Amino acid sequence: MSTRVIPFEERKKTTYPSKRGLYVAEIMLLEYCSHGKYPKPKSGYPGLWWFTYGIRDVGHALESLEKRGFIRWAPKTQSLSGLKVDELKQILITSGLPATGKKTDLIDRIIANVPEKSIVIPNYVPKYELTEVGKVELEENGYVPYMHRHSHLTTEDSTFGESFTVWDINRLFPSGNATNWRQVVGKIEKKRFGVDMANAKPVETETVSHAKIDYLSKRDDIRRYLAKHQNTISKGIKTKGDGFEEESQGMDYKAIGKDKEALVQFFIAIGKKFDAPALYREAAVLLRRYGMYEEELAVIDAGLNNLPQNNMHREKLIERRKKVQELIKKNSVKEGG
Repeated sequence: MSTRVIPFEERKKTTYPSKRGLYVAEIMLLEYCSHGKYPKPKSGYPGLWWFTYGIRDVGHALESLEKRGFIRWAPKTQSLSGLKVDELKQILITSGLPATGKKTDLIDRIIANVPEKSIVIPNYVPKYELTEVGKVELEENGYVPYMHRHSHLTTEDSTFGESFTVWDINRLFPSGNATNWRQVVGKIEKKRFGVDMANAKPVETETVSHAKIDYLSKRDDIRRYLAKHQNTISKGIKTKGDGFEEESQGMDYKAIGKDKEALVQFFIAIGKKFDAPALYREAAVLLRRYGMYEEELAVIDAGLNNLPQNNMHREKLIERRKKVQELIKKNSVKEGG
C-alpha cells in the first residue's frame, strides 16, 4: 500500500512557518542551494522533493525563494573549483594572463584579474547561493536538514510506534522561533534513544597518520574504560531484548565520536547474540582504530558464531579475520623484537 503524497500547499495548513515565513520544504531547499548545485543539478532533481516535501515544480519554488531574498545567483567564480585545470588555463590564456601554477593559483589569478563578464565557462549553468538572510534562516532552522538525515527517522504513521519526523519537530515551534532546536531535539533523542546527538560536537577529521598516532595513544584508556564498565556490560546482557536497542544506541554514540560508550553498547548486543552483521563490522572497525587487535578478533569470532550460516556478510567477516590475525602476528613479532 503506497503512502499518499501531501502537496506543499496542503502541508502548509498543518505545519508552522518560520518567523520569516518559510515552511519546512523551503528551508530544505535552502540547504540544497547552500552546496552550489541548484538549480538543474547534473543528475536532475531527486524524487524526494515531491514524495517527501510535496513540491512538484522545484524551479518555481526556487524562483519564489529568490524573489523573497533568501537566495541569489552566485558569481561565476563560485564555479571555478569545479573546472579542470586545462579549462582554467584557457580562461587565463584568453585573458592574456600567465597560465602556470597549481589549480588554486590559477583560480586565485582568475578571481583577482578577470572581470566576471569575461569569464567564459563551457556549458555554464548559473547556480544559486544563499543571501545573508538565507544563511541565518537555515542556521536558525537547522532542525530541518538535521531531521532529513536522521538515522532514527520514521514514517508519519504510528504503525511501528511513535513517529519521529521533521513534521513532529516543526509542530514544537508554533511561534516560528526554532533557535533552540538543538536543545529541544536533543532532549527527545535522550529520552527515546538514550543519546543526545543534536548537541554533540562534530567529529574532527584528521589525517590518517595523525589519527593513527592519536588513537593508539588512547588504547590503554579505552581498555581501562571497558574494564571499569564490565559490570554494566554483564548486567546489560541479562536484560530483556535481542540486542537491537543496544546496537542502535552504539551506532548513535559512534556517529558523534563517543567510541568508548559505543563499544559498551556493542558488547552488550554481542553478548545477547544479536545477529546483525553491521554490529560486528562496526565494533571491529572501532577496535581496529585503536589497535585493539585481540579484542577485534574476539568480536569477529562472535559474529561468525552468531550470524546464520547462509548470511551473505559472513565472507567479509572471514576476510577481516584473516587480516586481523596478520596484524596480531606482526605486532607480536615487533614487540618481541
